[in-house]
Amino acid sequence: MMAAKLDIAANVIAENLGRNWRRLGRQLGLTETKLDSVSTRHPNDLDETARELLKEWRKNRGSEVCVKDLVRALRACHQNLTADKVEDAWMIPQ
Repeated sequence: MMAAKLDIAANVIAENLGRNWRRLGRQLGLTETKLDSVSTRHPNDLDETARELLKEWRKNRGSEVCVKDLVRALRACHQNLTADKVEDAWMIPQ
């Protein structure tokens, strides 16, 4: 169930994040080395870069991944519209 919610969140974020992916990565605790690695995989495709970022975050966090953490990180990066879209996509209870 959580994996499906994370996949939905990843799709929404990839479609809406744009150039702010690096800031989100920092907020999620990824190192600059990891962020550089992510950026070289898809240098001209922001959607794929955002997806790769979220894959790295999921790999780093393991079983601790949580969509609410993604929403918090988005809000901390002033990506409130994207956070709202993630919440709307799977209706997080407030």
